[in-house]
Amino acid sequence: MNLTIREYNENDLISMMEIWNEVVEDGIAFPQMEPLTLEEAKEFFACQSFSAVAQWGTEIVGLYILHPNNIGRCGHISNASYAVKSSARDCMSVSS
Repeated sequence: MNLTIREYNENDLISMMEIWNEVVEDGIAFPQMEPLTLEEAKEFFACQSFSAVAQWGTEIVGLYILHPNNIGRCGHISNASYAVKSSARDCMSVSS
């Protein structure tokens, strides 16, 4: 199976929300304190400069978001966040 990175679509939102919330609930990587609802996830991922998913076969196993760090003269500096589904962190291997 190949890992595909692609721009997300609305069909990916539930998987993205679950992955994001898993990391938030772990409490060690993202600053958010509360998990996203589906409606909040829809708005959150849509308002990023770019949101993508990592798809392994037919399963969404990760996500990526990119957005400006600040406004004005700092608008060219970006922040990126990555999240990988915990069950996929150790089982995927990359082959050439």
